[in-house]
Amino acid sequence: MRLLIILSVLFFQGSVMAQNFTSKWNSPSIPYATYAAWLDFEKVGDKWKSRLYAIDSNKIQIMSDGLNYTPQYTYNFTAGEKLADRQIYSLEVDLTGDNIVEFYVLSWAGTTTNYRQSFKIFDITTGNTLFEKNDAYYYSYPILWDMDADGNLECLVTKFVYPSFTTYTFEVYNTGISGINDNGSPVGSFSLKQNFPNPFNPSTTISFELKSPDNVRIEIFDVRGSLIKTLFSGNLEPGSHQLEWDGKAQSGARCPSGVYFYNLSGSNSSESRKMVMLK
Repeated sequence: MRLLIILSVLFFQGSVMAQNFTSKWNSPSIPYATYAAWLDFEKVGDKWKSRLYAIDSNKIQIMSDGLNYTPQYTYNFTAGEKLADRQIYSLEVDLTGDNIVEFYVLSWAGTTTNYRQSFKIFDITTGNTLFEKNDAYYYSYPILWDMDADGNLECLVTKFVYPSFTTYTFEVYNTGISGINDNGSPVGSFSLKQNFPNPFNPSTTISFELKSPDNVRIEIFDVRGSLIKTLFSGNLEPGSHQLEWDGKAQSGARCPSGVYFYNLSGSNSSESRKMVMLK
């Protein structure tokens, strides 16, 4: 009888609580091949307001303010950016003073598997290019932060000799922007970078940054979602970290060519990126 009373009370409390959840908005049907999610897009005071975005094979669209699936800004991918599989990312900082976050997009050039990579930082509200590295070298993604604590943002780029990859050079650029990379994203406990090189053979480096001590896991999955290998599992201190994947499964067997995903998971969040292994 006592158990029945407790269950009745819990059921009643649950029913009351459920009544507080009322429908607010439903999106239209989204094609399965389109990836849609929210990102911190517009700065309001010291906080960031999120917008819904959608990426398909040809473009990225940022929707209008609020719970809305009406595009306000559209960026169409170039042929090289499509070849790089639409690798577009938020810089998590406003560089133009319009309180809108800036983006960078990676591009591949070439007709062989040893593609040359370039990048472009651009203003998605106007389509204007803010900074680009695209010449005879292979470039990493750009990283923005106040490197020397002088109150101004610097942009770090790694330039590799192409196609031999025998040497590389760090290049640091002044952005002319004061402040810090202060995006208030709720997924802010770490930052997962694109692996390098990508595509790769036989190995690649995965870099990530922790903003606080955390218990993390780095795992490799195939396109079916099957776990291929756990690269690391344990506690790490804040700062930059790098791991190398040699293209082998947990068993030690060499993995076949194809698309793979690497996932970084921590105490409060998780993030994944795609990579391509070629032979």
